Amino acid sequence: MSDLDLLATQQCIKISQEIGWTEKRTIETTYEMKLFNDYLLVKKEKFPVTSIFDISFRKKSQTNDIGFLYLHTNSGVRTYFIKEEPFSLIEAYEKLKLERPELR
Repeated sequence: MSDLDLLATQQCIKISQEIGWTEKRTIETTYEMKLFNDYLLVKKEKFPVTSIFDISFRKKSQTNDIGFLYLHTNSGVRTYFIKEEPFSLIEAYEKLKLERPELR
């Protein structure tokens, strides 16, 4: 895996809650989704690009709102939390689909 093969990245968020003695805290942890020529890497999970049907998202227009990125695969739809709109990731995936007929 080389950074030369990296086509796009998307920052995702994991949201968890901790309950202390007197308070409840919401904790956001960020991680990156990385699109390469042959696969999409999310944490330690690899999705071959041949198993991905589509990438879509839903997000309100306010910049601080959390949105949803949907990864449509042959094993179901995965949902990820995002803050930034994933235009570069989707654009890179669509370009990859155009260049490789087996992905259409």
